[in-house]
Amino acid sequence: MPFLKKIALFASLPEASLLTIAEVAGLQRFSNHAYLFREGEEPDFVYCFIEGGVVLVGSGADAQEAVIEFFGPGESVLLPAALLGLPYLVSARATSDGQALLIPAYKLRQLIDQDVALAAQCARVLSGHWRVLISQLKEMKTQGATERLARFLISKAEHETGAATLVLPGMKKEVATRLGIKPETLSRTLRKLKAYGVESDGDSIRIASIERLAALTRPPASQDRPNR
Repeated sequence: MPFLKKIALFASLPEASLLTIAEVAGLQRFSNHAYLFREGEEPDFVYCFIEGGVVLVGSGADAQEAVIEFFGPGESVLLPAALLGLPYLVSARATSDGQALLIPAYKLRQLIDQDVALAAQCARVLSGHWRVLISQLKEMKTQGATERLARFLISKAEHETGAATLVLPGMKKEVATRLGIKPETLSRTLRKLKAYGVESDGDSIRIASIERLAALTRPPASQDRPNR
């Protein structure tokens, strides 16, 4: 129960719902760089993270690895595959040692059919994931590397104002792939962001002012043109 309450997918559920889920859930520890599941496998479990995190990666025809997204404590991954009973479209590789809460996929499907509160919460979480996906697509099509990196760093900060210190969720080459840029472009872009109060030391990032960095991600204000 204490672990379930740390997961965003379940935290707001009634006690009765949590007890039902707790009866079928289990815990699993994982090591850094280990694969929790691989692309093409059938989803046996829904993975929710208590400690540590993973990077979701996909492979293309040329065998190059593409980083899709990072997930950490309190988050769950690939709920759609578990609910639909379809193979994973990506693999999950640990970015650190950690611990996951596992719920059998078939059991979760059964519980959703019986529990309105759980079904509603799953719908909310899936809606949030959909917005993240659309946001990523929009960034790729409308923003340059500097704006993308700034937005990414802001999303990883623990608060929305003031100064912040954070650690990149994965290796720099993984972060670069997630942003759709080359590793050397990431390094150059980090140097550019010094002008906006961003300092980097290895994987540690210090932001002097989130508000100042956020201003970089906003489109310029439109100016009204006089009628002619």
